[in-house]
Amino acid sequence: MSPERIEPRIRLAGSLIIAGLLVQALSLLKIHPLAFVAFLAVGCPLVLAGVVLFLYALVRPEPRS
Repeated sequence: MSPERIEPRIRLAGSLIIAGLLVQALSLLKIHPLAFVAFLAVGCPLVLAGVVLFLYALVRPEPRS
């Protein structure tokens, strides 16, 4: 797979992981039940989506031209 095709997908996956980690870090600053909900409902899915997208970008076969 050429680097030109895989780099945007890995960059998007990294952005999702960073966004999820930022949400999780910010939710740890406030001791409130809604902070825990934000940690689980927003932060964890973002990190999970980033990891899945990263792994999918690595194993996806190159399209035939």
